[in-house]
Amino acid sequence: MSVAERRPFARCRSLAAPAARLGMALILLAALGCAAGPRRAASTSVPPQNVDAAVNAYTRGDCRESIRLFSATLHGQEHPALLNGLGMAQLQCRQARNAVDSLQRAVSLSPDSAALHTNLATAFFALGEYRKAEREFDAALRLDSANPEALVGKAGIMLRKKQPEKALKLLSQVSGNEAAAPEMLYDRALALYQMGLAADAESILQRYADVHPHDAEAQNALGVVTLGLKKLDQAKAHLDRAVALMPEQGIYYYNRGVVLKAKKDFPAAVEDYSRAIAFMPELAEAYVDRGDLRFLLREPEAGCKDLKKACDLGQCERFRKFQEAGRCRAEFWQ
Repeated sequence: MSVAERRPFARCRSLAAPAARLGMALILLAALGCAAGPRRAASTSVPPQNVDAAVNAYTRGDCRESIRLFSATLHGQEHPALLNGLGMAQLQCRQARNAVDSLQRAVSLSPDSAALHTNLATAFFALGEYRKAEREFDAALRLDSANPEALVGKAGIMLRKKQPEKALKLLSQVSGNEAAAPEMLYDRALALYQMGLAADAESILQRYADVHPHDAEAQNALGVVTLGLKKLDQAKAHLDRAVALMPEQGIYYYNRGVVLKAKKDFPAAVEDYSRAIAFMPELAEAYVDRGDLRFLLREPEAGCKDLKKACDLGQCERFRKFQEAGRCRAEFWQ
């Protein structure tokens, strides 16, 4: 099984581009005024300078300061737009559970807002609770059937279910400027890739990457797709670029490790799998692949330890095969 089948692209787009959603929070703030009402007895007035400071902190990537400012502004009152802003700042800080809590409170105050349901779905998606994410995307689409972010989000759920045709149908309903958004290009490319149209996926991604040469995710995605097309030198070049642009992304090292393994550069592949594990210690695939290579490099004890760790993380097939063959003895990992 190829890396693309196991872990297609790093789907960080729903977290990397919430600025528009935060903008919707401010529009919502102006539209709602005091209509939602506070949950606690307190003034519902929201000092504009406080909101501006929170949004500015968010925009410059200072999510912790944005969280602090939104939290301070919310002190003594509950307002859906402010809770939405807090939730999106928490998502930016990768605090998905906190974001879910904030956005659920926002939805409870303004249940007819498609934007809030979409943002809550995004938080559930980030948390890995995909059924709940799908439920919230569906709620958003019942309220606004043309909501572009809900359509793209629901398409992402369909892609996780390996239903690319349904994903493409949803994406086809997005119109206007949103149709050229990065999320659209990535999801279209992934849908085509799942349908076995790797060359088409490569073409879409390359068009985007030509315009956005510093987008690490585009380079990673191109690396995965060109790996599937057995263009190993191109795949490695794309993944080298992805790593250079975002060296903290463990999945990029894992994908490059797969390419290096395919190129028979086993020591370098082991190094990249180790880097991936350093950033993503729960990535069972990296332990499996590193374990296999350590056997090829005549390091059976280390290989067995890796396969046992992968089994502890839920992937036991390789470990059990090596056990049955008598190649992994208990003393290797005890």
